[in-house]
Amino acid sequence: MCVFLLKLVELKEAEEKSLKESERLEKEIADVQELKHPELKKKFDDEIRNDYWGY
Repeated sequence: MCVFLLKLVELKEAEEKSLKESERLEKEIADVQELKHPELKKKFDDEIRNDYWGY
């Protein structure tokens, strides 16, 4: 029984670590995409700021 509980705790810790790593990677991907398309980001930011939605 004790080994089972220990394994559950280990799995829970591994799951939490995995979720944190996934969040970090998603943020890193978003940062890289933003760097690749800064002109698009600026264009969209300008349109939003000026309340112009492209139509």
